[in-house]
Amino acid sequence: MVTPDTRHTFLSHATHRWGLSARKRNDRPATCLPSSLAVTNLVTAVTTLVMQPVDVTQKIVGNSKWCGDGPSLASGLPLQSYPVTTLGGMNVMGIKKSMLHRKVLAALCLSVISGAAMAALPGPMVSAHWLKTHSQDKRLVILDLRSPKAYAAGHIPGAISAPYFHWRMMIRGVNRMLPPIPVIQAYLRSVGVNNNSEVVVYNDIATPMGLGLGGETRAFWTLKVLGHNSEAILNGGFEGWQKSHGALTRTVRRAHGDFTAHYQPQIYATLQQVRADLHTHVVLVDNRPMHQIVGLTKAPFVARYGHIPGAVPYPVTWMVGRNGNLLPKAKLEALARVAGFPENHNAPMVTYCNTGHWASIGWFVVTQELGYKNVRLYDGSMTQWAYHHGDPVAVGFVN
Repeated sequence: MVTPDTRHTFLSHATHRWGLSARKRNDRPATCLPSSLAVTNLVTAVTTLVMQPVDVTQKIVGNSKWCGDGPSLASGLPLQSYPVTTLGGMNVMGIKKSMLHRKVLAALCLSVISGAAMAALPGPMVSAHWLKTHSQDKRLVILDLRSPKAYAAGHIPGAISAPYFHWRMMIRGVNRMLPPIPVIQAYLRSVGVNNNSEVVVYNDIATPMGLGLGGETRAFWTLKVLGHNSEAILNGGFEGWQKSHGALTRTVRRAHGDFTAHYQPQIYATLQQVRADLHTHVVLVDNRPMHQIVGLTKAPFVARYGHIPGAVPYPVTWMVGRNGNLLPKAKLEALARVAGFPENHNAPMVTYCNTGHWASIGWFVVTQELGYKNVRLYDGSMTQWAYHHGDPVAVGFVN
């Protein structure tokens, strides 16, 4: 049987032996993107292997100098991190050192080629063109965050309905919070997400004040906080897909995944942590509209007017244009300087709003567009903060 481990082993050494190139993006595992020459070389290798039996330890592993400080596997882990006995011994990745049947090796090579053809997400945002080109990728999961009614009226082919209202819930009297890990994990499994899925989320973004885009960024952040590491929002959302003349379908797609969450507390801020962050070097960033930040108005479900003392304003209108899309990066950077963001991109920051919705746009912009590395999202935001009357609020213009 061709397993992922044997495929990765072969792929790693094919990199050195047959010219297959590997590329890394950020801290994600290397994803193999073969050139036409590399594929040709692999096909040649397949032909050679089919024509005659081969010692797998010679073709795949080579010699023992590849152990220790040798090349890493496609997963990014060094070879000795896997259950490997000495390369001159009886096993390599569980494959006996013997003359394997040529059909097994041919299947292995073809599996490598098909696996290598899988393209990684190009970044935290993908275009409608990219989605059209890669819609048949095996690991791609497209999630439609719109209402079930909107999904039924027509959606992107292959998309699974994952309405945004399932991504948040009431926790201890505070509405629209991240559900308990087992609950959201089960939900993501029910919409086909696996740990190795390439997830693209989309929503209606032609809505006022970034409400639609906030659904995309909140889903993006949710996947991140659960330890999933390969997701993107659809730039332009559903409207962008339509403007690009993308096809629509009413065919319902269902899938079940096996996603296992690995909670990432470093991007989640609790009430207790934000209390401790007051009067420290932590930068609190308020992503609500400016009239709410200064206390002229408030959301009806927020108990008090104003903002958390010391917060800097970076309102949603400084991030999202009238068309519902993010503003150009140059404008985002310029407005970040106006807001007083630190020059040190490792400085600790916390984004918040009323419910963690606009704050997710803030978190996305600050981390994915501006490149800050130490940013948490305060999930309870002003709904939770203002409810506790012992926690201070400030009104008027911020410094």
